[in-house]
Amino acid sequence: MRTIAVVGGGIAGHEAAWAARRQDPDCRVLLFNEEAHPLYSACILADYVSGELPREKVFLLDPQEYHRAGVEFHARSAAIALDVSQRLLVLEGHEVHYDSLVLATGSRPLVPPIEGVALRGVHTLKTLADADQLAMASPRRAVVVGAGPVGLECALALVARGSKVYLVELLPRVLPRLLDEPLAEMVKALLEQKGIHVLTGQKVMEVQGSQKVEAVRTSSGFLEADAVILVLGMRPEVKLASQASLGLGASGGISVDSLMATQAEQVWACGDCVESLDLINGRTGLHMLWGNAVLQGRVAGANAAGGRRRFLGALNVTTVRIGDKAVASVGMTAAELNSQGERLLFKKDAWGNGMGILIADGKLMGAQILGPVERIGGILRILLQGASLGHHMREAGARRLGPESSILWPLKGLEAELKSLGLSTLP
Repeated sequence: MRTIAVVGGGIAGHEAAWAARRQDPDCRVLLFNEEAHPLYSACILADYVSGELPREKVFLLDPQEYHRAGVEFHARSAAIALDVSQRLLVLEGHEVHYDSLVLATGSRPLVPPIEGVALRGVHTLKTLADADQLAMASPRRAVVVGAGPVGLECALALVARGSKVYLVELLPRVLPRLLDEPLAEMVKALLEQKGIHVLTGQKVMEVQGSQKVEAVRTSSGFLEADAVILVLGMRPEVKLASQASLGLGASGGISVDSLMATQAEQVWACGDCVESLDLINGRTGLHMLWGNAVLQGRVAGANAAGGRRRFLGALNVTTVRIGDKAVASVGMTAAELNSQGERLLFKKDAWGNGMGILIADGKLMGAQILGPVERIGGILRILLQGASLGHHMREAGARRLGPESSILWPLKGLEAELKSLGLSTLP
């Protein structure tokens, strides 16, 4: 009987374990999870913190479901060493010999080396334990550091609990990796309408307090606070892979091929800890999104059990709900392309919805939308097809936005065919 060990109980590890059982119903699947809990959704932790969602609704599996699926689930089982030559996995208290191994070790929050980050009242928001601590703290004044998707969700959750919230971002706009101006300004205004004090272009220099958080010193002043939440992004958790001398890529994730196979024999990897191909721009990097982890896990698990499935590439669609609106981004930003002949078309309607469409070499390279999230669908299809601009732009863009209050936001001028959208070039 083949023994397949899966390290990591998040969504990638879960999908790998289930896929392995489907591929080979006779195999033995061992799933090792460092946390005490069965599978839960990290995507809705902010809803739990806000009080909108009860804690029990965070969980996606009952512990008995592992047994029914034929997966041996080991909670509180941290993997501490790996010997790929001996196919030996070392855990706290025991060792396991495997035939195939899947690493789904996920990611860890980035904590900057600034003074005061060890004080009581400094939090991250990655795990259920983090969310438990933050919900229990219920701060009166909170400083959320980082205006990425999790930062926005965290700030909105704390405001919903009645906290006074400052959202501090080093870069000059919110959602800096997802949005260009002016859509980022629209999102900032929407956050401020929700009661969040948004401070862009400011650096956190120090967290102050004797034993617990009392204030935050930024590059432009002081903010009183009894809680600081660091949401500055994630880093792949590759300690085990690095110790075993598995190859890492340029962005720090485990290097895998389209089969999700590592450079070591009979070792696969998936989820936040790996690098993969971006379907839109063709670049290899970290793509830490739930949907990508699901597909990667299915491929890695099936192949660890003898299959030959392939992961074609990551699809990076990010959405953030802000009250009754959502902001969505897919593909690249103009800032990312860095003036390589790109053009950004921006359109706004009378209801406060907006769309930004990035064009380069006659093709759509990215889309940014504020409003009903389903608007991303048509633009996403175009991006994946790599279609030329003209016909598809009219089909998927103009029809959805309507003519009200339109504005064109050119970077280097636009093709004449865009005039068919009823927009005029700004001087």
